[in-house]
Amino acid sequence: MTARSEDILSRKMDCRHNFSVGVLREDEAWSLFKKMAGEYIESSEFKWVATEVANECAGLPVSIVTVARALRNKRLFEWKDALGQLRRPSSTNFKDIQPAAYSAIELSYNKLEGEELKKIFLLIGYTYISSINDVLMYGMGLGLFQGINRMEEARARVYTLVYKLKASCMLLEHGSKNEHWFSMHDVVRDVAIAIATREQNVLTMRYELVNSREWLDEGALKFYTSIVLHDSKMNVLLPEVLECPQLQLLSLWTEKSSLITLPDNFFRKLTQVRVLDLTYMHLSLLPSSLGLLTNLRTLCLYCSELQDIAVIGELKNLEILCLRGSYIEQLPVEIGQLTRLRSLDLRDCDRLQVIPPNVLSNLSHLEELYIRSFNKWEVEVEAAGVKNASLEELKHLPNLTTLELCIPDVNTLPKGLFFEKLERYRICIGRWCWEDTSPTCSRTFRLLLGTDNCISFKSGHIVQLQRIEDLCLSGLPDQDIIELVNNKLGSYSSQLKHLWVEGCQAPSPKESKRCKESTSEMRSNEIILEDHVNVPNTFFLKGGLPNLETLELYNVNVERIWKSQLPAMSCGIQTLTRLIVYGCGELRCLFSSSIVNSFIRLQHLEIDECPILEEIIVIDQQERKNVVFPQLQFLKMVDLEKLTSFCTGDVHIEFPTLETLEVIRCPEFLLTAHDLTKEVFPNLKYLTIEGKKIPMAAEFPEDMFCKLNFLDVIFEESTTISSLDFLRRFHSIRELTIRGGGYVGGVKPSYGVENWTKAIIRNLHNCCDLKHILIQESKMDNLVHLTVEYCDHLINLVPPSTSFQNLTTLKVWRCKGLINVLTSSTAKSLVRLTEMSIVDCSMIDEKVQNHKDDRQTFCAANQE
Repeated sequence: MTARSEDILSRKMDCRHNFSVGVLREDEAWSLFKKMAGEYIESSEFKWVATEVANECAGLPVSIVTVARALRNKRLFEWKDALGQLRRPSSTNFKDIQPAAYSAIELSYNKLEGEELKKIFLLIGYTYISSINDVLMYGMGLGLFQGINRMEEARARVYTLVYKLKASCMLLEHGSKNEHWFSMHDVVRDVAIAIATREQNVLTMRYELVNSREWLDEGALKFYTSIVLHDSKMNVLLPEVLECPQLQLLSLWTEKSSLITLPDNFFRKLTQVRVLDLTYMHLSLLPSSLGLLTNLRTLCLYCSELQDIAVIGELKNLEILCLRGSYIEQLPVEIGQLTRLRSLDLRDCDRLQVIPPNVLSNLSHLEELYIRSFNKWEVEVEAAGVKNASLEELKHLPNLTTLELCIPDVNTLPKGLFFEKLERYRICIGRWCWEDTSPTCSRTFRLLLGTDNCISFKSGHIVQLQRIEDLCLSGLPDQDIIELVNNKLGSYSSQLKHLWVEGCQAPSPKESKRCKESTSEMRSNEIILEDHVNVPNTFFLKGGLPNLETLELYNVNVERIWKSQLPAMSCGIQTLTRLIVYGCGELRCLFSSSIVNSFIRLQHLEIDECPILEEIIVIDQQERKNVVFPQLQFLKMVDLEKLTSFCTGDVHIEFPTLETLEVIRCPEFLLTAHDLTKEVFPNLKYLTIEGKKIPMAAEFPEDMFCKLNFLDVIFEESTTISSLDFLRRFHSIRELTIRGGGYVGGVKPSYGVENWTKAIIRNLHNCCDLKHILIQESKMDNLVHLTVEYCDHLINLVPPSTSFQNLTTLKVWRCKGLINVLTSSTAKSLVRLTEMSIVDCSMIDEKVQNHKDDRQTFCAANQE
């Protein structure tokens, strides 16, 4: 948790321990400044002025970054001018903002190229918007994009402008790393609001109790061009008529629990308003005066509880209408009167049951239609009584370039519906889950068919969509799958990043086809084949997939994935970053030695349930003595009955960047000290192995795993464990998990390393015969978390005098035979312990046992 004021953390957030982040030292400030501005400032011509400019930033990181980036590659006279601006005192005073920070950010603002970029920066600042879509809605409504009339062109412009602001350090990358979102530093935002207030007469209030005297000053209202009241408890009576003759943007966001009443004449004199945002407004009815907003271009009713929105039909100039997440059950017929509407957003309107016929087809200028939550499409019939729209109406939208659409009943799908001009689309046919769609792909098509459907590639129902990035097909006949792999895949390959094909359960054509929803986690840039699809023995086409980044194969009957002599550029090998192979019963090897070194970008590799796979790399005619996976970070091998080694023969394999290695139920797999050197796993941090492999690890030099922080050891149910004394050789362990009884649940490395490292804290689980964790006294100073569960024969945790100086969490659950937890000498080493939990250990009399003459430090009653 961060804040500019320590008072906020102490009083309002009740934080007990606050850490002050001071300014940078002079050398640190210069190093950061030079990194952002460029090495050329070290030249004799620039260094003196660059040093002065850096000093004016007063060691404040936000000032250093924004100023240095603004002056990057600028000429000497521009540096001198910037120095003069920074030395002039600011006329604006801010609470909790140093003048140097304000001056630096204002300088960066002045250096932005073009009025359009400056206006977008200010708009983002004072409206608190944080997504590309919001900038598009607001910017189009205000007419900020010069020379642009189409939504797709405007969207490209928004991406460009946001990219420039990020490059200038005026915007930040969003925490999700999603390019559709961004954020702004609080100090930068305060400066943006100050500039917008001064230059554009903007009023912005957020997280404050709005005072009617402050924002309803009649003298000030005459000059406001934008009013933004966000997340404010507007516990005031709004005026009967809001008189703001110059107002162009009005944004009112309230807490969902706030009950707000807009007087019926509230909008009567807002004739110039172009953007109206009433997000989360708890309104039962829209004022009739809304229909008087003849200049309104953008209307957002996000998550509105309104039912009757018929008055919107009077807004003849409306271009963007967002009803996302609203409670409406029926789209009013009056919406069909909005003939200038360009964008209609009905996403997540889960209560929407009725879209009257001909409403959508009347929106002849519509360019964007988001309607993925509506599932009541009717089959077009001539008879009367049809109450809902049919998909045929979409054919009457000649300007449509963006479409999000869900069609649960494939029988409502007309022939020739989809057309080549769509630029952006997410189209799901069948019972697909929208959460599975990849947010990074802009062109997604999914088809899920049941046993009673007769749609195929040749039926005329599906016209080829251009430049598909994400293609998922399930339940198709075998002949269509074979045709896809052999013939049609090449036509999609130009920009295809993700392909999922799910076929018949059995290879016999006489067996009935079945359809199921896959529970596989969807990712962008994938190829996925499931359910014993009959494809050629070698998977890839000659045409290849040049943009392929992820390949997932599930239950595919192939002996090899790639041909031995296949050129790397023709099959996506050089772009592949993620490879998962599961249940491929005929697969004998994964790579050949002639192409393995072409996987230069591979970062993630999982191999699971391939019963006859004997080696990862097979030696072919072009032998290689050295094999390197330069970027591989994650390697998982599970249930490989015949796997004996990475590679047979005299081949040296290196994993210089590997951080996570998981080897489970691979009974024949062996590594010897001859196979491994320091160079093989120099950066290994996470290791999951079976208990029977521990003797193998004991043969390696002690410095083999010098960076290992997280160890997960799994014992089979029949394994008898006398101790875990082997742990003494892993000096750098910070988190330890020991599991028994064949249990491998609870940890899913496919979710990513971040989630896995959190889950790995879990346990010594179900180690039924374990009596001691350590026999000899040892220092486990790097261990941070220790959890012990279901170890009924465990007598004590560790010998006397064992040290755990960095242990913060200790949990012992359901260990029926445990008599005591720690000796007093061990307890004294727990100087950082913050959480200790003893649950259902019926034999325990005391948590800390007195050892020899030591005084008992802790006592506890019997645990239930």
